[in-house]
Amino acid sequence: MKGSKVCPYFRTLHGLCLSYLIRENPSILEIIKRMQKYGFVEGIQEDFCHELGIPFEKDDSAGSSDALGNRAFTAWTAVIGEYYPKLKDLQACLDELYKVSPQYGEIIDLWLKFKGKTGFLDYNDFLIEVYESDISIDAKIGFFDEVQDFNRLEFEILKEIISGLERVYLAGDDDQAIYGWKGAKPDFFLDLKGEEIVLKKTFRLPSEIWQFAQGIITQVERRKPKEITPINDKGVVQILPKVRLKELVLQAVRASIKFPNWKVYLLLRTNHMVYYAQSILLELAIPFKRLKGASIWDKELAMAWNIIAKLRNNIKLDTNEIEFLIRYAHPSVIPEEQKETALKALENGNLPLDFFDILKRIPAENLFKLRRKESRKLIKKAWKPLDRKKINLYVDTIHASKGKEADIVFLADAITSTIDSAIRNGLRDAELRVFYVGVTRARRAVFVAPLVEFGSFLTREVVVNVSSL
Repeated sequence: MKGSKVCPYFRTLHGLCLSYLIRENPSILEIIKRMQKYGFVEGIQEDFCHELGIPFEKDDSAGSSDALGNRAFTAWTAVIGEYYPKLKDLQACLDELYKVSPQYGEIIDLWLKFKGKTGFLDYNDFLIEVYESDISIDAKIGFFDEVQDFNRLEFEILKEIISGLERVYLAGDDDQAIYGWKGAKPDFFLDLKGEEIVLKKTFRLPSEIWQFAQGIITQVERRKPKEITPINDKGVVQILPKVRLKELVLQAVRASIKFPNWKVYLLLRTNHMVYYAQSILLELAIPFKRLKGASIWDKELAMAWNIIAKLRNNIKLDTNEIEFLIRYAHPSVIPEEQKETALKALENGNLPLDFFDILKRIPAENLFKLRRKESRKLIKKAWKPLDRKKINLYVDTIHASKGKEADIVFLADAITSTIDSAIRNGLRDAELRVFYVGVTRARRAVFVAPLVEFGSFLTREVVVNVSSL
């Protein structure tokens, strides 16, 4: 980790726990290295679920997935976070999970046996191992951010860590406590004792957006009221008529084109919705980015796209593009056994002059051997080179946007039946906080749209006074 030698504890709580465990028991490092070969915890969980035929989404963003495997793992994390400090027994916690859902219990039972056989660890193991030890760090001052997102187990570890420090700063905002999926409760943060410092000015939100956000968050039953001064601009808030997701996607695209120097977010409640939106953008060959992780345009597709577009427009390829072309060319274009020879020729500047003329006569979809089927379809449409630095449209979950900001936010007022059931079973405040976070990402304008394909939350349950500008 960059800067770890200068500030060795500048990391997440899980990272801090893992580094402590490795320091106390260096043999764990071998387990971690073995796990990294499989894609670390998420990669191992993906393989585990695949073997059992359980749906799982590897790029799950903070519990925003409806896939069965993700729901089982997040429920287990919530149970561990809440019950392990009380029960101090893994089997007793598993019994609690069975009460939540027998299906989840069966999956996690198999997961625990799988870990026992392989020796692999997960994020809960990092916390449990540290909780069972007497963790201490070589520091005098501690600054812990996003404390509102700690669950009970994490709070117990936090208390142990800070007990050995001379001065402690705990930063957070109970209004942004959106990690209830892992057992986090804002009450832990709200009940903390100590000198309180409230930052009373926002340097992001204009008055109309702040007022709209207040209409959402003030409906939370228990929270810390805050007197915040917005910036001088009014900003724009609009509640759009109910539309299909495709129309909302197109509105976000049009805004990104109209304001090329502005950052535009399209925020949705679950990964399933994000995948749906991405499929629409891919069909239209419109580049986009993700807020967490890489989008399909961040790696091989963008390079392949630009190579084909340049060949079609007689634009000279740079060295990196030629190297990529050789490495990823379809075997029918450059046989695998000839690629090393071609790369050495490139190093010596000896590629034949007719090399690129030959490539121009090959159909775009046959030029590269690309991993994703979507990539092979898209490059047929590559006629204009793409500058990845200028992609200003971001598509992701509301959870993924936490801590980030954009000029314009298109927020889908859409929830699944699973979320709706949770709302009706006492988790309405949690959903209010999630949508509050989505709204408050906007610096200039926020557009809220209920979707035809899903149920709504804000326009159904939240009564707010909005000036549509």
